[in-house]
Amino acid sequence: MRTHFSNATIIDASGAAAFKGTVSVDGERIAAVVGAGGSIPVSPDDETIDCEGLTIMPGLTEAHCHISFNNLTSMYQAVEIQPEDHSLVALSNAQMLLGCGFTSLFSAASAKPRVDVAVRDAINRGLFAGPRMRAAGQEISPSGNLGDLDNNYLTFPRNVRFTVTCDGADEFTKAARLAARDGVDTIKVNVSGDRDWGHMHADDTVTVISERELAAVMEVANARRLMVATHCTSSSGVKMCVRQGVQVIYHAPHADTEARDMLEEAKDRVFVAPAAGLPISMLKRHREFDLKWSAAKIASMESEVETVTRCMSDLHKRGVRVLPGGDYGAFITNPMGENARDLEHFVNLFGFSPMDAIIAATRQGAELMRMEGETGQIKTGFLADLVLLDGNPLDDIRLLQDQQRIVGVMKGGRFAKRGSALSQARNPRRKAA
Repeated sequence: MRTHFSNATIIDASGAAAFKGTVSVDGERIAAVVGAGGSIPVSPDDETIDCEGLTIMPGLTEAHCHISFNNLTSMYQAVEIQPEDHSLVALSNAQMLLGCGFTSLFSAASAKPRVDVAVRDAINRGLFAGPRMRAAGQEISPSGNLGDLDNNYLTFPRNVRFTVTCDGADEFTKAARLAARDGVDTIKVNVSGDRDWGHMHADDTVTVISERELAAVMEVANARRLMVATHCTSSSGVKMCVRQGVQVIYHAPHADTEARDMLEEAKDRVFVAPAAGLPISMLKRHREFDLKWSAAKIASMESEVETVTRCMSDLHKRGVRVLPGGDYGAFITNPMGENARDLEHFVNLFGFSPMDAIIAATRQGAELMRMEGETGQIKTGFLADLVLLDGNPLDDIRLLQDQQRIVGVMKGGRFAKRGSALSQARNPRRKAA
């Protein structure tokens, strides 16, 4: 049985303008796409869904995803959850994101070893419904940096540790090999410091690892055909990542002109995901959560948002692939499930048009997932990873945040979500046109 979505506004993510027409799905793939006035043969067993007033677009990719981060108030919360419970949290978050229209997730790190891998494998085996995933392990980080929760009196074992703390090229090599043994698709490395880690002399302007250490990880990843993603806020760190061939650079707010030139030159092989949702939410929602931050802290957040806005606006103009994905779940101000808010930030702050933002989250997201030619567009022969919306996100990108307006989500030709707007009342069995 085929399913025909007729009379829909189609955003195919090719870069062409939206158009009215029909999308036909046969099995797990798109069988045909025709414009208004065209026709598709319909057999008696087919289902035709009248999509008048609805928009159909490719499923979204979350480019900076932490399914094991559950709206944390501190990193220690991620340590306190037992591994078995943590796997269930991660699976629940992955399934929630599928219902939000994210048919693909690119992990930016797991809070425990193999949590992402176990969820990915269970979904792929058909044990549970869920999005497509590229799994990562724990963040590999030097001592005295983001995620290092150990101290002289307390050392967490690897099975609950937030990061894998390494010093020297040999230790980075071993950590990368262990991640590969765990079955990850992506190795995550913390190249720079971050906000709130100045007490360890590792703020967001500091590059905390050596070129030798990053090169050691790249050697392991390249040999095993794995991707490398980096937490990298500093300008010198961005340059190091480009030199070493890192495929995914997260954050990058302090990239100077030389670093941006290097990113532009490498734009066909590198992705930048600023993860701007987190600092923006921290700035806008700290009072809502009664965080009682100082004036200096708030001023620092304002500066961070201004800095990342300038940098990403420039990178977008240069044609660098800047992708949505905003550290959702990493802090209570930025809860999991609000991930589509990033597209609004791209439009309101970074100078993206709504179509640009959608392409970044769909077609370019598929490139990040290494599934270009398979998904990310509405195109004959592509996997039927689809989102159906009540309304048009090109008119208001915020529609993608409204669960009531997301009336349908399909992954591989099977409905993961089917609202009343796609009920039988709208589905006369007639010729799709």
